[in-house]
Amino acid sequence: MNEKQRNERMEAVIRWANYVRNNKNWKKEHTKFINAQFEKTYAFIRRLAKQKNGKEKIIKIYNIKNISGYPELLG
Repeated sequence: MNEKQRNERMEAVIRWANYVRNNKNWKKEHTKFINAQFEKTYAFIRRLAKQKNGKEKIIKIYNIKNISGYPELLG
């Protein structure tokens, strides 16, 4: 990481700290955001699984080695 990247990262950390300090509902909003990210991922996987060779694509994308560990997804 170069100096410019470190400075940008530090600015982002400071912005986040200020946001948390100044917003009582930050945790609720953050949880909503994180849950939405998971839902988007799950929706993508469900759509991909329905495509031709979808399960094989999922295995490749996520580098799944233990296929039997995902019976609901790959069964």
